[in-house]
Amino acid sequence: MKRITNRGDRAAERLAEIETSITGLADNDLLDLADIFKAEPRTPIGNVAFLEMARRDISL
Repeated sequence: MKRITNRGDRAAERLAEIETSITGLADNDLLDLADIFKAEPRTPIGNVAFLEMARRDISL
């Protein structure tokens, strides 16, 4: 049980690191990432990229 909990905790930490990395991108890099992950249905990385673009009021 402890191993499963640790695995879930680590996954949550990695997701937070990925989100932080995406929000730290320059506009051009964020647009490039969003272009790569724009396919529907959107992946989690695509969702984070498009949410950040909306926050910055930029679009493809």
